[in-house]
Amino acid sequence: MEVIKDRYTITELSEYLNVTNHTLRYYEREFNLYVPKDKRGRRYYTPELANIMYKIKAMRDEGLEIKAIKKILQSENVITEPPPVVTEDISVPVARQNYSESVVDIKTFFQEFEKQLTNSFSQEVELAKEHMSNELSKTKLELGACLENNIRRLESKLDKHFENVDRSIGMWREKNKDGLLKRLKKKVFK
Repeated sequence: MEVIKDRYTITELSEYLNVTNHTLRYYEREFNLYVPKDKRGRRYYTPELANIMYKIKAMRDEGLEIKAIKKILQSENVITEPPPVVTEDISVPVARQNYSESVVDIKTFFQEFEKQLTNSFSQEVELAKEHMSNELSKTKLELGACLENNIRRLESKLDKHFENVDRSIGMWREKNKDGLLKRLKKKVFK
C-alpha cells in the first residue's frame, strides 16, 4: 500500500481500502490491534496500521480465513499473540465495615441521579411539547391563510365564469330573438 499521509481517519482508510468502517473495527478486534485515538476520542490509523489493514484485506480478498491470516501475520511478526487469559481469582476482599457505608452511598448516588434524570427528562418533555404546540399553531395559521387565499381565488374564477355564461346567454337571446318571431310567423301563416 502506498502511504500518502501520516495518519488516516477510519472513514478515509475504509474508503481507500473499499471496506466499511465496521469491517475495520472488526479487524481491530480480531487481530488485537491497538488503534490510537486523538484528543476527541476518534480513531486514527498510522501508516503501519494502514499497511496491516491493507494486508488483511488483500488476504481476505484472496479467500483466506481470519485464523489463517492471524497465523501468517504472527509468523511475520506483524502482529503479536494476544496476552494469556488469567483464570485465577485475583479479586480483593472488601472490608465488612465499609461495605454497608458503600451501599448507602451508592443508593444515595442513584437516588440523586434518578431525581436529576427525572427532572431533566421532564424539562425536555415540556420543552418538546411547547415547541410542538407552537409549531402546530403556526402550521394551523399558515394552512388557514392558504385555504382562505385559495377560496378567494376560486370564488373569483367562479364569478368570472358566471359572468361569461350570462354574457353568452344574453348574446344568444339577442341573436335568436328575431329568429324566434320569424319561425312563429312561418308556422302560423302557413
